[in-house]
Amino acid sequence: FECKGKGKWIKWLQTINSDLVLRPGQKLKDAIVPTTDTARYTFLMDLCIRNEIPVLFVGPTGTGKSVYIKDKLMNGLEDTYQPLFVTYSAQTTANQTQDFVLAKLDKRRKGVFGPRMGQKCIAFVDDLNMPALEKYGAQPPIELLRQYLDHGFWYDLNDTSRMDLVDVLFVAAMGPPGGGRNPISTRLQRHVNIISITEFDDDTMGRIFNTIVSKAFKEGNFPMDLQGMATNVVQATMHVYKSAIANLLPTPTKSHYTFNLRDFARVVNGVLLMDGTRAGDKGKLCRLWCHEVYRVFGDRLVFE
Repeated sequence: FECKGKGKWIKWLQTINSDLVLRPGQKLKDAIVPTTDTARYTFLMDLCIRNEIPVLFVGPTGTGKSVYIKDKLMNGLEDTYQPLFVTYSAQTTANQTQDFVLAKLDKRRKGVFGPRMGQKCIAFVDDLNMPALEKYGAQPPIELLRQYLDHGFWYDLNDTSRMDLVDVLFVAAMGPPGGGRNPISTRLQRHVNIISITEFDDDTMGRIFNTIVSKAFKEGNFPMDLQGMATNVVQATMHVYKSAIANLLPTPTKSHYTFNLRDFARVVNGVLLMDGTRAGDKGKLCRLWCHEVYRVFGDRLVFE
């Protein structure tokens, strides 16, 4: 809602620059194409960070949770914010988490730790729900974060003295429970603002990959007849991707039949590796596309 005059409703894309602009040294495959999703998720994340509210992004694999957050922390904040990145796995322990976080903070005075004076630390915890359950059903690395959010301090691992953490804000991302991921404690959930990220619809996927392929073909000096096939490459890949999701369902003997947007991106990125000056004709591009589809999707298939 834009508060100008009497006020009016505007679309999310109108609040950002909708053109794909690469930063110096940034590769095209690492770029984030501005979409309605990027605009609203970035806005909500910025709102939470400015008001020091812990936030948790939840969504399926390949929807860009980690990419949005890392891009925001590295490029979208002032110098007064210090980013810190932690990735959980099934083997992560509470002691490892505490040692890693404290190693990145300064000791301000006895028993008080935080970033450099005048700065705020934004700690991003990726794959929050990956740690394995312990004997009593808890996840110690998550309980460590909950202790900080509840009380604002940890205990020294050597002499159990109190260590207060100041000017530290936690931002996290996780996938839905299942497949090695566990439900997180409601005691932690009550402290965070949970934002759900949905899978992209066809229009959004088409916009993202059409923008990337068109820009790559143009900057790679591809022949004009091949530049006109950018949309065809994306639509054909989307058809294969949708068909694989609909027909190649995982079973106990084919548990690896799980496909997400990363597979879609691998096909597109494989095609874009071609040198534009040696691209040849449409037939050569089609053969390359078929090869990438076989490499990404076909090599995963098994024959009974």
